[in-house]
Amino acid sequence: MLLTVSKFAHIADTTVRTLRHYRQLGILVPTEKNEKQQYVYTTKEFKTFHNIKLLQSLGLSLKEIKEWFEEPGYSFEKMMDVQEKVLERKRDAIENSLMMIERIKSIKDSSGNKELDAEILMLLMNSMLFEEVQRDIFREYYSNDIVDKIFPKDKKKLKEMDKLTVNLLSIVYQASINEYSPADDIVQNQLIKLLLNDNLKDWVIDEKMNEELNERLQPYTSLLPSNMVKFLTDAFEILLYNRRMTDI
Repeated sequence: MLLTVSKFAHIADTTVRTLRHYRQLGILVPTEKNEKQQYVYTTKEFKTFHNIKLLQSLGLSLKEIKEWFEEPGYSFEKMMDVQEKVLERKRDAIENSLMMIERIKSIKDSSGNKELDAEILMLLMNSMLFEEVQRDIFREYYSNDIVDKIFPKDKKKLKEMDKLTVNLLSIVYQASINEYSPADDIVQNQLIKLLLNDNLKDWVIDEKMNEELNERLQPYTSLLPSNMVKFLTDAFEILLYNRRMTDI
């Protein structure tokens, strides 16, 4: 088989432009010429072309394919093992994204306040992205039982915590609308109500521990608007102060 680039493109169901791009990248370069001194494609190039398409179907970029072709110890079996891990990570990422969308939709459907849909649900989604990291940080300060209540794996309990988080963000949202201060009774009572929830009532807030934890979580809380973070920080500090005064 000796085919010009146009005829090879037709047989391979591709375009001349694609073949020229492959040639420029150095992954499909014909070596034989016809009587007109034109480079022609042979059975060897046909096989290489379909190997490229196969590797692309497995998720490899053209740059990665070129690296595999140029690697002295190139092995299709080795490539499959490596790509399997890559695809597994992508699958996990897709599954996590779908779960996050499901959680957001569930909250949106159960929320009676449509004003929260845009800003607060976006903030909640940002929080979801870093749950695993935050869970690991919390484990350094609290028992596994408490951490599992704050970051539950069970879907039903997870939805309950999502609602609590929305309620917490809603406190700030409503406070800004109604011009409540962090010390306002309605704000403090809502915080206490949240902490009395079954998932949080065993979470003992120690002031020193709270300061250290806030510092560790700062990169993630920075995703929230600064005025919201300040409001919540002030509100919880007032709550801690009131608790201390009650214990005296």
